[in-house]
Amino acid sequence: MKTFCPRYPAPTRLIRSLFVGLFIAAALAPAAGLAAAAAPANDAAAKTAPLHGGAVTKVSGQVFETQLAPDGVRVWCYAGNAAPANVEGAQGTVKLTLADGRSLDLKLAARKPAAGEPAIYYCPMHAAVVQREPGQCKTCGGMKLYTQDYLFAAADLAKVAPNTAKAQVHLTGLDASPAEVTFAPTFAAPAADTAHPKAGS
Repeated sequence: MKTFCPRYPAPTRLIRSLFVGLFIAAALAPAAGLAAAAAPANDAAAKTAPLHGGAVTKVSGQVFETQLAPDGVRVWCYAGNAAPANVEGAQGTVKLTLADGRSLDLKLAARKPAAGEPAIYYCPMHAAVVQREPGQCKTCGGMKLYTQDYLFAAADLAKVAPNTAKAQVHLTGLDASPAEVTFAPTFAAPAADTAHPKAGS
């Protein structure tokens, strides 16, 4: 009577199974990353863009978040890994084309969040340290967290639905390479409420 001998010895089958498992995990990793990126913009646990409910644009290895709010246009800067960053010496312009045919040419300038305005606080050396209230980075031994600033252009957009407007943003003086970029963010329909005050309030 012949005894059946499997093609692979038991130890070899075990190693083969482990490799198959690792391959499947690697294949699913990108999908998991996409799911994380699709998390709600105002999720308190979010660590990367978007952190303010705006439109995210990736250009030349840099990440920006643009928002059309009732009181104007805001542009936040992020590191290449989408972790929050400050605008440093950046400035720029934004051209808005509205649904009624009007065109607005606006100048963007650095601005810090006003008192009572939602803000992001982060550690520039530890991307995982991102929160919505002031604090310190324990990993750094108590360093005060940075407040993420933004570029702002004042305009009365209270009656403008973001998804009906087209924008072209031109930034210069960026603390990255290239130091000058131009991009056209795509805006989604507005949410039921907004984190920023209405113009004139």
